[in-house]
Formats: sequence, C-alpha cells, structure tokens
Amino acid sequence: MSDDDVQRAQPFDGGPAVPRVLNKLSFGLVGLVVAAAAGCAQKAPVVNIANAPSAAQNGIVVSGKGEVSGAPDTVALSIGVSVKRPTAPAAISDSAASANKLIDALKAAGVADKDIQTTNYSLNQEFAYPQNAAPKPDGFRVSNTLVAKIRTMDSVGAVIDAATAAGGADAQVQGVSFSLDDDTASLAAAREKAFGDAKAKAEQFAELSGRKLGRVVSIDQTDTSSTTPPVAYAAKTMAADASSTPIQAGEVQTAVTVDVRWSFGD
Repeated sequence: MSDDDVQRAQPFDGGPAVPRVLNKLSFGLVGLVVAAAAGCAQKAPVVNIANAPSAAQNGIVVSGKGEVSGAPDTVALSIGVSVKRPTAPAAISDSAASANKLIDALKAAGVADKDIQTTNYSLNQEFAYPQNAAPKPDGFRVSNTLVAKIRTMDSVGAVIDAATAAGGADAQVQGVSFSLDDDTASLAAAREKAFGDAKAKAEQFAELSGRKLGRVVSIDQTDTSSTTPPVAYAAKTMAADASSTPIQAGEVQTAVTVDVRWSFGD
C-alpha cells in the first residue's frame, strides 16, 4: 500500500493517530453506479397510438326544434306583504297579520290550500343615509312572499284584486306566469316536431354530400319549456266601483330541442 492510499488522521481526544484507508475499489464501484443511474434517467421514446375513429364519430349531427302552442290552464301568482316598522317585533307582528289576511282572501277566492306556498321570508334592519352624515338605523322590514296557483283562468283578476285589497298598503304583487298543469301531450307533440325538423336537415345534408342517410346513432334532448316569462303586475288602489283587473292569458309555448346523430348508409 502506497503513501497515497494512506492518510494520517488527526488524533481524537488526544489519542493516537489512526490510519484512514481510501479504497480505490469502492470509488470505482460508486462510479459505475452513478453512470448506470444517469443512463436510466434518460427518457425512453414516447409512442402514441391513436385509435381508429369509431362509428359514432362518423355521420351527420344536426339539431332540431319543435314548438307547440296552447292555452294555459294554470297561473302562478307571486304575491306577498312588505312591512316596515320602528322595531323588529312590531314589523314581525304586523307582517303576520297582513299576510294572514292576504292568505285568507286567496282561499276565499277559491285558491286551494295546497296551491299556496311560501317562497320567501326575511327580516332586515334598514338604514337612512343623511347627506354628509353617517348612516343611522331606520327601522326594520319584514317581507313575506308566497306563490298561489290559480287553476280557473277566468278568475285570475278577481283573485288578485281580493288578495291585494286584503293586504292593503302592505301588499306587493311581483308578477304572474302561465303554464300547463299537464304538458305531457304538448311535450310529445313538440318532440315529434323536433325530430322531424332534425331528420329533414340530415336528409338534406346527406343529399348535398352525395351520401345516403343511415340509422340513428344517438338522440339528445337538450331543452324543454312549457311556460311563459313572468308578467309584472302593479297593484292598484281598490275602490268600491272598481272593475276587476284584466288578465290576458294568451298562449304558452312548449318547446323541445334535440341533437340527433345519423350514420351514413353507404
């Protein structure tokens, strides 16, 4: 062993110097391991194999729309009370009294108990904002809103008048919307129209492209509706000789949209 292979270490705690042998063979093995690790770190080539397009990806995809109009048989009346008082207990108490009068009037006008549903109840403190001054408390407001379903179309105006009269100055009417209580038949007719519309388009595209239309691969119904948007209503002051509020129902549209995929038949 040469002097290069032996290093003298300094004594530990005053003990004798201990030879430290540097093993050249160990360093050689370490070098081999490092080289092997570096070789493994190199990424293997990535091969992507794309699948052949499936039959569902071929063909024609079109959207079809069908609409059916009809007279509505149900009106959803959004109505309620809004009460502001100096204290929360007073607002809660007076709101309850006005709401009960309104509900009783709806029932007396022929609205069934099962067709009256509370949709919102809130109690909030309000604030006044004087000019050049900090906001200050300005009482409490209770809002109690419900939806009443009216199933006799020629009584809608009379029901609204009776309810608003019972609610007095606290009454609020947010709007009315018309719908079909049972739209099964209308939806079936609208689906038939929507599919016919889609098929006519697909046949035209197939003819234009010189292909034949094959079988239906998939059908996706994307949208249905059988109502009209809510109509705003402004409550009026009732007078002894005031005529009933006129409400025109018009028609509601039942609409269906479908996405249909056809394969090619040739």
